[in-house]
Amino acid sequence: MRERRSSDWVVDLNGRHGIEAQVEHALAAHPSLTLLKASTTSFDRLDFQVLSATEQLVQVELKAKRQPLSKGWRDLRPEVPPQDLFVLDELALRKIVDAGRYAFLLVRDVPTARWVLWSVGSLLVASRARHSRALDRGSGTHHKGKLLFDLGEACSQTHDLAAALDEIERTARRVDALWTDVAPWPRLGATG
Repeated sequence: MRERRSSDWVVDLNGRHGIEAQVEHALAAHPSLTLLKASTTSFDRLDFQVLSATEQLVQVELKAKRQPLSKGWRDLRPEVPPQDLFVLDELALRKIVDAGRYAFLLVRDVPTARWVLWSVGSLLVASRARHSRALDRGSGTHHKGKLLFDLGEACSQTHDLAAALDEIERTARRVDALWTDVAPWPRLGATG
C-alpha cells in the first residue's frame, strides 16, 4: 500500500462542505428530528447534534467515500465487493462509541450515490479489518489506525437522504430496548 501524500487531502476535502450543507439542510427540514447544532469543524464532538421526537439527544458523524479504494485496500478484504469497502479511522470509531448508544455514522458513498447508515450498535458488531498506516510528521514516523468496513453490512442503505434520516429516528426510538437485550444486535432498516 502506498504512503499517503499531501495531495490526497485535497481529494478527501474537496466537496466536503457541500455534503455537510446537504445533511444540515435535510436535518433542519426533517419533521421528527430537531437540529440543535452543526459541529462539522469541531474535533471533539460528532458533526451534528439533533433531538429526536422522544427528546433524546442523537449525534451523527458524517463521512464521505469519495472514490473507489486502491488495490492495497481491496487486498485486505478480498471477500467484500470493491464497491462496498469503506475506510474509517479508529479515532473516528472511538468518538462515535464515546458519544453513546444514540450515535450514528452516516456515510455518503459518492461513487454509488447512496447514503449508508450505521448505528453505534451496528458498528460495534460489524466485521472489519485493521490496518496501521505510517504517517511521517517531520518529527518521526507515527501510525494511524484504520478500519476497513463492508458497507453492505450497514443497518441502512438508500439513495434518499430523507430515508436515511427517517431510519435514524426509528432506530433512536428502539435503541434502549436493543441496547439491554441479550439477543444479537439486529440488522435494522431496509435496503432501498
